[in-house]
Amino acid sequence: MKPAYIIAITNQKGGEGKTTTAINLAFGLARRGRTTLLVDMDPQANSTGIFIDPDAAEKTMHDVFAGSASLQDILVETYNPSLKLAPSRITLAEIEASGTNVDAPYILRDSLQNLNEFEFVVIDCPPSLSIFTINALVASTHVVIPAQAEKFSIDGMSGLQNTIDSIKRRINPDLSIAGALVTQMKPKTVLTKTILPVVSQFFSVFESVITTGVAIGESHLAKKSIFDYAPSCKQATEYESFVEELLRELKA
Repeated sequence: MKPAYIIAITNQKGGEGKTTTAINLAFGLARRGRTTLLVDMDPQANSTGIFIDPDAAEKTMHDVFAGSASLQDILVETYNPSLKLAPSRITLAEIEASGTNVDAPYILRDSLQNLNEFEFVVIDCPPSLSIFTINALVASTHVVIPAQAEKFSIDGMSGLQNTIDSIKRRINPDLSIAGALVTQMKPKTVLTKTILPVVSQFFSVFESVITTGVAIGESHLAKKSIFDYAPSCKQATEYESFVEELLRELKA
């Protein structure tokens, strides 16, 4: 039996806060005792780097896609007993470069089928419409779209919407968009007030927003979640609100 909730954190544009959101959502769930798996589907392996040195990982998502290991084989314990990691490394990029076969979009979905120890799976996607992003959308029950309140973030929204619609129509009719999460927001700017209504034309927008602040970057350097690094900072409170809002949305 596959996990109940499989959540892809995706946006085809880079720098939108995908990895930060994936890490802190996974930790936010695990802190509540919800058994959670964080899957790093990005060859850049930034999520993996919070926990271990990607180059030192014995087995990674590359092995799953190469057919030399199961997802269960590669799981890594984290410092939270309710959270495990499926790590990535740069060699994952070789999978896409080597070409794909007819089963390629279904590899992650199939590998999750018998992983019944988790209630939640959070997937950190690469900043592109690659075979790994498609795998995540094919496997997922829900999508969360981190997006800055910036014009260039808006430019890719229609393309992302078309991709999700296509996956829903052709492969995964049960896929739902949980919503867009506005990240790195600068409160009270004209740009923010102008762009938020535009984002809502494409996707429903979470009431919770993540404001800009140095604590996020510092938590990455410290290799910790925002909750562990600076539990009383504004961004920790905002991510806490987002996790609660998402759980209400999922009725989980």
